[in-house]
Amino acid sequence: MILVDTRNVIPISVTGPYCPMNCKHCGGVYLKHMIPINKMEDYARQGNKVFLISGGMLPNGEIPFKPHESTLKNLKEKYKLRYNFHIGFPEKTPEIVNELADVVSADFFADPEVMKEVYGLSRAPDQILKILKGFSKPVVPHVTIGILCGKISHEPKALDILSENFDSIVLNVFIPTPGTAYENCPAPDISEVTKLFKESKKKFRFVFLGCMQPKGSYRKKLQERLYFIDGITKPVVDGERELDCCAFSLLRLKLRSTS
Repeated sequence: MILVDTRNVIPISVTGPYCPMNCKHCGGVYLKHMIPINKMEDYARQGNKVFLISGGMLPNGEIPFKPHESTLKNLKEKYKLRYNFHIGFPEKTPEIVNELADVVSADFFADPEVMKEVYGLSRAPDQILKILKGFSKPVVPHVTIGILCGKISHEPKALDILSENFDSIVLNVFIPTPGTAYENCPAPDISEVTKLFKESKKKFRFVFLGCMQPKGSYRKKLQERLYFIDGITKPVVDGERELDCCAFSLLRLKLRSTS
């Protein structure tokens, strides 16, 4: 198992702390912990090489990367940076991401009604898949277990659909976050979460626990149960760590397995 320590991955928001969507699980809270893009070069100068590029979504689900194209391109070339783009839910495959990404991370929903409830957006699964298949760069799909106020909903169907199109997956776990519409929702039942990871391992070649997961005793209990998967991000269990993000660690694992 690979243990992924993300401390050296710098999360960049192209919209700063702002997002007009106010999605129920996030409410813009997580953007406040990201670095605004106008501070990005400060981190590159300090020797940081891996950047998660994301930001708030526009009402159409797109993250506005395009206005920052020259900055992202110039910094990548000048400092030899690696980019993981987290793309939101664009209506077409973003050309700038296809050009600059080293890897693409994308959330997936198998039920438009669940997505509508959480994000205020509605996309059919085939619409999302069409976007993901439009990339020439490696794509790592993500599913957040329990995103519907801590309940299991579309996740089993999402695993079925994605396993027909991808050999790897990152599973996150919903965090009840203060300041959001879902702050009083429970974290999903650990037994149900573990069951979904076991199902994922039957369907995918590689399965990682992503960086979104409740903290404290929940995280420790969950990670101890997931001994059978291929990678754990933000580990609290013992073992040697890789300093990277889960998407890059997953890609390296895939390359090693084919060499």
